[in-house]
Amino acid sequence: MAKILLGLDIGSHTIKAVQLSRSKNNVSLLSAGYILTPKVEIDMVGRTDEQIMAKAINQLVSDMKVNSADVAASLPSYKVITQVIEIPEMNEKEIEQSIQWEAEQYIPLPLSKVKLDYSVIGKSESNSKLKIILVAAPITLIEKYMRIINLAGLNPVALETEIISSARSVVHSLPTLPNLLLVSIGSNNTDIALIRNHLMIFTRTYPLGGNTLTRAISEELGFDFAQAEEYKNTYGMDESKLEGKIYKIVTPFFNNIFTEMEKNIAYFKEEYPKEELMTVVILGGTAKMPGLMLSTTKNIGINSQISNPFINIQANEEILNSLTADSPIYTTAVGLALKEL
Repeated sequence: MAKILLGLDIGSHTIKAVQLSRSKNNVSLLSAGYILTPKVEIDMVGRTDEQIMAKAINQLVSDMKVNSADVAASLPSYKVITQVIEIPEMNEKEIEQSIQWEAEQYIPLPLSKVKLDYSVIGKSESNSKLKIILVAAPITLIEKYMRIINLAGLNPVALETEIISSARSVVHSLPTLPNLLLVSIGSNNTDIALIRNHLMIFTRTYPLGGNTLTRAISEELGFDFAQAEEYKNTYGMDESKLEGKIYKIVTPFFNNIFTEMEKNIAYFKEEYPKEELMTVVILGGTAKMPGLMLSTTKNIGINSQISNPFINIQANEEILNSLTADSPIYTTAVGLALKEL
């Protein structure tokens, strides 16, 4: 029997949703869509804000004609602590018993205030210790998202960070590339993650996103935010357009991201000297910026591509064609809908 799950990615700029049907041999797209996120505080401290957000989600799933209420939703990576740690080799039961003590060393919050999760991702080749990815989400954050999803008339069956979902989606769409660098540029933050043998082995969040670029263009050229956003999306990092004015404004910001990418690549080469990091995959709304992919390849020296999470997913060709232009923004939502429960 096919499993049907809705992936819901609640971003600060847009809310994206993808519903997939999964059977033993294939994955099919049932529906996909997005809506602008209501102008409420993204931290959503008030219940009124939660109701406004829930109403928008309800509108989106209604427009999509979603036929199952089960939903896996994303938590913002910058609000969740994700840490790769190394521990001595031990069995599963011993890991469970020791993980709380290990977590206390890495989580800067009282463990009573967070929900802990972990998974073993492999062994360190330098010292044979176990590598574990540790995730700690504030309980207040989890409860808030659960309330919003319930208010929207949906049934929350899983919550996880955006970057973990994105990694699952990219691995599904690029099964022949085991080692990848993911760069997810959101509205307010950028997540960078290393994938080795189809598993995420490192991730970090940086406080720089698409809105940072838009504000810089707005301030430099005296545009309002909407006009600056349009210029960013039209001219981007294309040096030949508009006398390179937009290129000159956004380049310093991307140089910072390129530097962080290079650090990740250096870490991978040092840790796994016999392996090759094959491709940089760029996702998020800013991924579509003109010239970004070519500029990334030129600066990093590794082939770069824009994420298309609908590869290896069966769908009506007309629907797929309508989604192609926006495909990078759906990466997290597809990853959520692919989650094994």
